[in-house]
Amino acid sequence: ALLSPSLQVTLAALWLAASELQPPGWQDRAVPRRQRVLVQPLLRLRREAHRRSCPTGMNWIEAAQQCCTPCPAGTFLSKPCTSPENDSVCLACPAGTFHNQPNTVNECQACNECDREAFQRVLSNCSATSNVACGCEPGHFRVCFDHSCSEFSCRKCQPCTGRLIQRPCSEAQDTLCDSSCKPDFYREGDECRPCHTRTLDTCGKECQQVCGGNSEQGSGLEYILLGLTGPLFLGALAIYHKRKRLWHDSLAGGPLPVAPATTSMAGPAATPWCKLTARRCDNLCRTQLYSPPGTERATGAARQSLEHQTLLCKQASDEGQPSAAPEPRSALLQGSQLYAVIDVVPVRRWKEFMRMLELREAEIELVELEVAHIRDQQYEMLKRWCQQTSATLDHVFAALERMELGGCAEALRQSL
Repeated sequence: ALLSPSLQVTLAALWLAASELQPPGWQDRAVPRRQRVLVQPLLRLRREAHRRSCPTGMNWIEAAQQCCTPCPAGTFLSKPCTSPENDSVCLACPAGTFHNQPNTVNECQACNECDREAFQRVLSNCSATSNVACGCEPGHFRVCFDHSCSEFSCRKCQPCTGRLIQRPCSEAQDTLCDSSCKPDFYREGDECRPCHTRTLDTCGKECQQVCGGNSEQGSGLEYILLGLTGPLFLGALAIYHKRKRLWHDSLAGGPLPVAPATTSMAGPAATPWCKLTARRCDNLCRTQLYSPPGTERATGAARQSLEHQTLLCKQASDEGQPSAAPEPRSALLQGSQLYAVIDVVPVRRWKEFMRMLELREAEIELVELEVAHIRDQQYEMLKRWCQQTSATLDHVFAALERMELGGCAEALRQSL
């Protein structure tokens, strides 16, 4: 007959008290099978009650049969504590392993590896406290094998060729293509094809409806662009050459000053442009003024006024000052004398001056091509002329007189 529950508990308690005085292993020999069934659950309850009694911050370690402090994340338990007062021996996880939380196990977990063949890439490397984080390469999205997506493969995002995109591709989801085609694309079956691959002759009904107007408009635009390209290029080239010529002419000097000359010819009471002294006449010869557009019409009057003023200045120089001892008229130009000649001749009339000295036109053009700076061009032309046998001061003064630059000739005599 079966014993009542209260009697079974009483017998189990008596047996447990008596078991503490028996040698080890006696249970397997002396305890009947029926009593083992009753006693073993009580032993498990006793051990569980002892485990639950660990203080806060300590875990039960089965091997030591006591509570010990757990090892921190990134380490593993090498040797458990011998008493609750002693700390356990913890070692750092070796390379390729990790623990992401406190633990009491005797080894670390192995890190995963990203599958390159499945188009996975490493987002963050494995460390002692975290596992490797894998993701998909650009242009791919995840296909998860479980609910947490810890296991997944990567697939290439579908291209929406000729279609509008409703949702772009990301690592979490594939591209979502729209059913309509992009502009300049027509539908052919389930695909969208570009209009430029077909002509109106080989185009179907759908193609003609979408691409017909675009093709005609595109052809007209091409002809317009083709017609405008040529004139624009030629115009730009002409403007470039004109600007280059004007820039070169501006370096050579502007036209004669008109306003001062007109004032000097207005009447006897008008103030003359320069006082009748040799020094002011020298300034008349050397100064180059800029004339605004429109003054070219008075060039003849300006030249006549300049000749008149030069003659007056020359007479005043002869009356007011004794003439300086001139250089020998047959002497050759040397050294600084070249720059003295350059300083008295107006830049805008320099090429005319060199032609008066009978320097060949080919030499003048060659110097303009070889030398960039205008003053260096003047020096080089004068130096090449000086290599001729007729290169004397006599020819210089004669050329200035023929050019009606008497004031400049007088200024040159004084400077030499």
